[in-house]
Amino acid sequence: MHKKHIPTLAKISLAASLFLTAGIAQAASLGVANATPISFFGYNGQPATFTGGYSTGFLGILVANQPSRISFTYLGSESGFNNSFSFLGNMLTESNAPGDTTASVLVDAGAVNFSFSDDRGGTVANGEADKPALGFAILNGNLTPVNGPDFGPFDYVLGFNDSSNGDADYDDFVVGVRISEVPLPASLPLMAAALGLFTVARRRI
Repeated sequence: MHKKHIPTLAKISLAASLFLTAGIAQAASLGVANATPISFFGYNGQPATFTGGYSTGFLGILVANQPSRISFTYLGSESGFNNSFSFLGNMLTESNAPGDTTASVLVDAGAVNFSFSDDRGGTVANGEADKPALGFAILNGNLTPVNGPDFGPFDYVLGFNDSSNGDADYDDFVVGVRISEVPLPASLPLMAAALGLFTVARRRI
């Protein structure tokens, strides 16, 4: 093989590398739109060893910044009502055991479609304005249990406050949110560059 072909083969190798890495999975992410900081007191999620302890968080809309796989894990409840959580056909109730997790569902970028409900007719969905004594707080996902299983860390923890008028402590139904990596479609410009390098290199061999 002539020495002048060596750089050309290097270009082919680079083109192949670009082509093969164009569809590599990238880390997905969650964000909070219209975030409003809040402080509250009286949070004593049950069991406290699973639900953590909180006194601050955000009101807002939980959004996926790109197509992502998301799952929710039930952590506990402290309420006189029977509360539940719904996510694209998946449901968690107080009959679930802490640690029970929904299916991991692929969602589009934008507001994540979920809601909390109580057995008195109170329901709040992600993206709706909080109502008096009814809503959920978006909390830090770095759970550090004092004792017992550690189901975290999560990307976020969501604390529901049901329609009871007695308090606003966001511990009436608590779930952890976890987002997973998803393979993204190959980048067309990157593929075009790779194929262009391959074509030029092939002509020079």
